[in-house]
Amino acid sequence: MTDSHFIPRMAFTGAKLDHVEDKRDILTLKTYLKNPKARALMLINGKPAVTKEGHLKTCHPDDLVGQNIIAPGPMFLGLDDEGPVFAFALTDDQSMTAESEFQEMRAIASWLDQPSLAVAGRAKSLFDWHYSHRFCSTCGKESQSTAGGMYRHCKSCETDHFPRVNPVAIMLVIHEDHCLMGRSPGWPDKAFSALAGFISPGESLEEGCAREVKEEVNVDVHSVKYVFSQPWPFPSQLMMGITCQTDSRDFKVNKKELDDAQWFSKETVQNVFSGSDDSFLRPPGFTIANQLLRYWLAE
Repeated sequence: MTDSHFIPRMAFTGAKLDHVEDKRDILTLKTYLKNPKARALMLINGKPAVTKEGHLKTCHPDDLVGQNIIAPGPMFLGLDDEGPVFAFALTDDQSMTAESEFQEMRAIASWLDQPSLAVAGRAKSLFDWHYSHRFCSTCGKESQSTAGGMYRHCKSCETDHFPRVNPVAIMLVIHEDHCLMGRSPGWPDKAFSALAGFISPGESLEEGCAREVKEEVNVDVHSVKYVFSQPWPFPSQLMMGITCQTDSRDFKVNKKELDDAQWFSKETVQNVFSGSDDSFLRPPGFTIANQLLRYWLAE
């Protein structure tokens, strides 16, 4: 099988949402809120409400009147085929019943359907950004959520602040039929994953990849190839999956960065994925590291 046949199942992607960035004035947002088909997601501390049947719990925004809602209030996520989609952050679970509960995003990522997980991830990332950017970075005054949470506006100095994502390179280092993976301190025994690091100001994706690999395992790489990306709402990153080549299997672990690193053959990785080998713990299916390994196996 060639890499052109590999189709990743990337968690936190696939939301069928029109962000409607040009129709977010106050009157239009009020109309969306009153739309009989409007739906609202609910989160507490970044945990979405889900039903016992394994679906996102939603309700009409009117049903949340009187609940303990945290600023920035109604977050308008966009329009889908059914209607307007909002998200509300709550302080407690007054709206919950025995048929639903709030669950950690990482826990539901392994089984929630892909479009719903993408919508929930978008909501969490936006709320996290609003919580950490309450004050204007220009004048220090408190800013206000604007356009249904699309951005924040500082009335003091008239500065607009827009949500940001942090770019991260996550790379599979390859030498012939082996790949190099590392493990961070505190990870479960035998847990290994692709190397990763934030892209720094003033460098390209390729340069960031090479720098991070050099810093973590003292390996020089070349033939850096972008493969695919994944939104990662913990709190708000864009994981950019990369493969890169090296001419030697010599390496030295930087203990300030990693606890350990090891080379694994393609056969070993294949056997781990099939369940016939326990040389390392397979990265969870909702991670881009898992998809990078599958991509490499499919080449």
